[in-house]
Amino acid sequence: MRRIRLLAATISLFATLTVLATTECAAQATYNRTSAPARPVGSASVVLKPTQINFDFGGAATSLGPKGDWTIKALVSHRGLLCATYSVGIRYGMGSPGCSNVVWLTDVTYATEQRQCNNAAIYHTGGDVQPELVEPFARITCAERVVRCTGRCQ
Repeated sequence: MRRIRLLAATISLFATLTVLATTECAAQATYNRTSAPARPVGSASVVLKPTQINFDFGGAATSLGPKGDWTIKALVSHRGLLCATYSVGIRYGMGSPGCSNVVWLTDVTYATEQRQCNNAAIYHTGGDVQPELVEPFARITCAERVVRCTGRCQ
């Protein structure tokens, strides 16, 4: 009878610790931020306004159109067997060449969310339209890609 009570108490304690650990991990988020300078493409008029602006982060890329439409594609790698949830986001700004002294025009907008386990590497692809980027479009010089991780992040 004592062994059964001890076993039940051990299982109850283990279950409580597991819930607390899972809740603690889920509540914390880690962020990986990378900036990239603009690479204007083509011109739509005599004033040389670009038809598109591309940004290359090495393993991730985003393009921004003159109507505030953007897409992002990023390879996100998860380390470890236990799972985590990853989101990829972007924000655009104006600053000096090399993305220094940037004034960000938007907050980070997340386009994807995927759960990853077992050392998986998955492409995250998404996009959005942000009308607030239409007016300053030709002056945008920098983008910042943000990977947010919650759960068992390594």
